[in-house]
Amino acid sequence: MHDVRSEDLTECGALAFYIIIMQDLQIREDFKKLIPPLTAEEFTQLENNCLDEGIREAIIVWKGFIIDGHNRYQIATRWGLEFKTTEKYFNNEEDVKEWMILNQFGRRNLSNYQRSVLALELEDVFREKAKEKQKLSEGKGIQISEDLKKPELVTIKEVAKVANVSHDTIAKVKKIEEKAAPEIKEKLSTGEMSINQAYQEIKKEEKQIILEQKKEQNAKILSNEVKENKPNIHISDCRDYLNKLEDNSFDLLITDPPYSTDVENIEEFAESWVNLALSKVKVTGRAYICIGAYPKEINAYMNILLKQDKFIVDNPLIWSYKNTLGITPKMKYNLNYQIILHLYSEKSPELDTSITNEMFNVMEINAPDGRIGNRYHTWQKPDELGMRLIKHSTKENDKVLDCFACTGTFLLMAAKMNREAIGCEINISNAQIAKERGCTIIGL
Repeated sequence: MHDVRSEDLTECGALAFYIIIMQDLQIREDFKKLIPPLTAEEFTQLENNCLDEGIREAIIVWKGFIIDGHNRYQIATRWGLEFKTTEKYFNNEEDVKEWMILNQFGRRNLSNYQRSVLALELEDVFREKAKEKQKLSEGKGIQISEDLKKPELVTIKEVAKVANVSHDTIAKVKKIEEKAAPEIKEKLSTGEMSINQAYQEIKKEEKQIILEQKKEQNAKILSNEVKENKPNIHISDCRDYLNKLEDNSFDLLITDPPYSTDVENIEEFAESWVNLALSKVKVTGRAYICIGAYPKEINAYMNILLKQDKFIVDNPLIWSYKNTLGITPKMKYNLNYQIILHLYSEKSPELDTSITNEMFNVMEINAPDGRIGNRYHTWQKPDELGMRLIKHSTKENDKVLDCFACTGTFLLMAAKMNREAIGCEINISNAQIAKERGCTIIGL
């Protein structure tokens, strides 16, 4: 192996030219991967051209490493063909990579995906340049733009500019490169799939992973026992108890008062406590009031709620259950749902309803079943329902109030999720059960 230099070619500026006969050049994988591979058809065409016409374009090298002409060099070594080299000079490897990518953009008809992938190889280069420019400007006391204060933003803009695509496209391709399976990247390279399609596939997979994680978290919450941070339930009439509480001090009111089937006058009963309870909730909070699905009861509560102006009255939530059949109806249908009145304000934080089946008004959850030992009261709500509503509307350390605590379901679920849970219950038997379930009873 040897090289023969042409006598009439000399160094000119930053370039030196050579004629090479079967000399081994060096290949660096990090440089080679910056060259988008040719398709089988493109490589065959190039190979035929080289065999017919010789290798007309010089192979460009830097310090003996090929930086342009990997395919031509492969063909030359396979068939023993002569080729020229051009030596190029750069200050550092980052400049080499930048030149290689820009050179490819100028010579190849690359897709937006291929251009974006190549441009992202320059992300670190542009980031360091942005930081250096920022330091230089600050050192000279020059007022710098808001953009320059954020090197990451400058970097994305530069990468997008080089690739001749939008910032959004670069962001999507970056996500694809980090998350996508090899087969998806292959489809993108061959044009079988668009950038948007691939990005949506990744988002779909991410949502599924998050969904499974949240389901696992929910199952863990339901199985937890309350050992510390126990809910406090005061033995008291709800009105007496509420009058002792500070106004606008709770993040959530969630309660299940007696139904019209259990009180003598539902209108008077609702009037006696609803507005008082709502006065204890912050304007940034929410309220869930469980009521029976009876026309007279619905009317009693709606007459009160539609007159107050602190909270917006949402479309009612429906809790439905199918595990209590009852007798076959003759004159009217069996009731297998209950209503939950939901109140919020424009200042309330957004709901956390990222699990798909939790984002709708109707929530289908089996009722507690005495046959499996998780039913302590006739109208007891399922733990999962309480967990959902509390999770949707509060965060850790928020204050949760239940002024009809009964056997403690809502307050226990709040405590399991690290909320401050307090309330009251007037029935001693119910309070005893709440105590057995993990609540602290005050005044018993």
